[in-house]
Amino acid sequence: MKNISKPIFYLMMASFVFTKTYSQNVISGKVTIGESDEAVIGANIYIPELRTGTNSDVNGFYQIKNLPKGDFTIQVSYISLKTITQKIKIQHTINQNFVMENAATSLEEVVVTGAGIKTLVKESPVPIAALSRAQWLQSTSTNLVDAIVKLPGVSQIMTGPTLSKPIIRGLGFNRVITVHDGVRQEDNQWGEEHSLHIDEFSIERYEIIRGAGSLMYGSDGLGGVISVISPTPTESEKINGSVLYNYQTNNGLHGFSVNLGGNKNGLVWTGRLSNKNAGNYQNPYDGLVYGSKFRELDYSGMIGLNKKWGFSRIYFSKFGQDINIIDGMRDAQGYFTKQVLINGKATTERVSEEELKNPAINPSNSQSLINYKVSWNNYLMLGRNTFSLNLAYSQNHRQEYGNVLKPFEADLYFFLQTLYYDARFNLAEKNNLEITIGTNGMAQTMNNRGNETLYPDFNLLDNGVFAFAKKKINRLFISGGLRFDLRQLDIHKLYIDTEGKFQTKPSANTTERFAGFNKTFQNATGSFGAVYKINDLLSVKTNIARGFRAPSVPEISSNGEHAGTFRYEIGNINQQSEVSLQNDLGLTFENSSLYIDVNLFSNRINHYTFSERVQNITGKDSMINGVPVFRYQQGNARLLGMEAVVTYNPASARWFSITQSYSSVNGVNLSAKTDSAKYLPFMPPPRWLSNIKLTKNNWGKHLRGAYFSVELEHNQQQNNALLAYNTETKTPAYSLINIGTGATVTNQKKKALFAIYLNINNLLDNAYQSHQSRLKYLDVNQTTGNRGVYNMGRNMSIKVLVPIN
Repeated sequence: MKNISKPIFYLMMASFVFTKTYSQNVISGKVTIGESDEAVIGANIYIPELRTGTNSDVNGFYQIKNLPKGDFTIQVSYISLKTITQKIKIQHTINQNFVMENAATSLEEVVVTGAGIKTLVKESPVPIAALSRAQWLQSTSTNLVDAIVKLPGVSQIMTGPTLSKPIIRGLGFNRVITVHDGVRQEDNQWGEEHSLHIDEFSIERYEIIRGAGSLMYGSDGLGGVISVISPTPTESEKINGSVLYNYQTNNGLHGFSVNLGGNKNGLVWTGRLSNKNAGNYQNPYDGLVYGSKFRELDYSGMIGLNKKWGFSRIYFSKFGQDINIIDGMRDAQGYFTKQVLINGKATTERVSEEELKNPAINPSNSQSLINYKVSWNNYLMLGRNTFSLNLAYSQNHRQEYGNVLKPFEADLYFFLQTLYYDARFNLAEKNNLEITIGTNGMAQTMNNRGNETLYPDFNLLDNGVFAFAKKKINRLFISGGLRFDLRQLDIHKLYIDTEGKFQTKPSANTTERFAGFNKTFQNATGSFGAVYKINDLLSVKTNIARGFRAPSVPEISSNGEHAGTFRYEIGNINQQSEVSLQNDLGLTFENSSLYIDVNLFSNRINHYTFSERVQNITGKDSMINGVPVFRYQQGNARLLGMEAVVTYNPASARWFSITQSYSSVNGVNLSAKTDSAKYLPFMPPPRWLSNIKLTKNNWGKHLRGAYFSVELEHNQQQNNALLAYNTETKTPAYSLINIGTGATVTNQKKKALFAIYLNINNLLDNAYQSHQSRLKYLDVNQTTGNRGVYNMGRNMSIKVLVPIN
């Protein structure tokens, strides 16, 4: 590594100083529709290896400059046309035209970069799903995770409309890795009420790897990987951007995002500013839900170079969010209550109708979340080989307020700092064989700065090395690799004084609360799979993967009241690492009109970690300071499930498509001693999604990309819950109807003036509770007899996107 560091450094510095190149590699051409030979306006032409691309103009022409010499994959996509992927040899100036076909739904042709080596979904033995920005615009979401939960195998643990935790095949928390522009996202993701601190408006593309995701991005990815990718740089010699406005009726959400970017001879830059403000959401049973307000202010940007030698880019971002906490407390008449300060004493009073409608945040019952991040991403051409290097530093500030006597002093304040690196050497493809070797890891420190301490300060060092390979043999695609991880965890000692306050240093007035913990965890993991194309229409795939996850700090050392979860958490110093063995078996059929994809999986996890409610000797819930006590436990677990998608898009009527998907997972605790403890917590119920979509690429002189869709989402009853010790309850079935429509409005020259998207979720305003909603377990409404708080009612979303050229 030292031998190549200086040449790379000099190359990068020289490139930043001497931005002019003496010759260019350029690809250009025209994108048309085969049936009519008309130009495709706004088609996205993307080179995933270089994370660069452009859009076709009003005449269907495109051009990408400042490209390295070599063999790359070109992806051409448009929302109502079938995606094209093609390998192109780029050298000097080449012309490449693309002819697209009509299709209401584009599937299985997407190039995946989140998997490490560029991978076509149809060639991957590991199930992968993708969601583009165009698809996101045609949906309704209130946060980043909310945008992807309708993908097969994906669900979310929710604490209202703001806080969502991604769950892949029943696994979440530290078992899902989020990667943002090639850099692992670290923002206290272990907690149930913690969200991903990334601006939803800034994402161009989501790629979800279901299972076996730890191989390329580190340990912890037993459930999978969520890769979120920012927009590609602007095309050469242009400055453009967009303004996005989103209004949602249920909670009065106003979202605004403006971005601008430029490209001058390969010197690229972008900038974005986003803002959200929302009041309390509502549903038919609870009315306006007190404590569900939030506001968000984010900014991000990038500056870099695209040159013949590759690219180098510096990304920076700041995520800021203030959230009220929904506690569900009510009086005997069923009205929400809050604590107020009267004559120096904390008193409970009813929340007024005026305050329910007031968008102001209550500081004494809130969270403040701030995440700063800067990363340096490099992709260098070394002859026919390539080398990538990503370095990042992030600061995460998590402050939780819950004391009306000290409303502006944080009870809990986690200050987390992370240094992350990822280096990969990709050997040139030879005889249909691609090989990548690499290393990645991080160094973390966490310090408590609040009045209370949930778990002690800690230092963490993590490192992993891996090798991954792909080989094509006629109709057989083989891929797999090995990885070795080492994690050193040092949890500091913790003391408590005579007043019950936690201290990090001993004194005459303190006693030891936590004795400290220092241990190194290490393990080997691997993945191997194959896809075999039986014929041009049918293929089968299988994969086997071994994963590893070291215990998190809270699982080991928690011993305190966690305000955001309304529970007292107790850790287990004897925690062992989770080790999983997952098997996948899939089948894909695709002809001109029908697409079928079915995936079955089995995942055996030893030392699976979960928290369950603690009961006292009388059999009642154990309580400390008025909140229930939960303790981290371990046992062997087995998860079985499937995902299936069927899309019918007849060749004779490309304007019409119908899609039916199904997802299910059954999580069983093999170490359970009673039937009530048999099932794992937070398992999503079986879900059916039915969607009918109508599209029309050109409608009159001023409408382009028009669509209308109707969706039925049915969640079956979830009886397989962790009933022991009142940890969970069963959840009845519910169905939701969602509709959407939209189009791009153009001028006489066919240039886009603006695009508008109208979506209505929960059209019939049904009252329901998701099984994975944490609000389900709040106090009983004494008036209605309903326990907890219900999910959002009918919500209309209007998005308007105005391009800036």
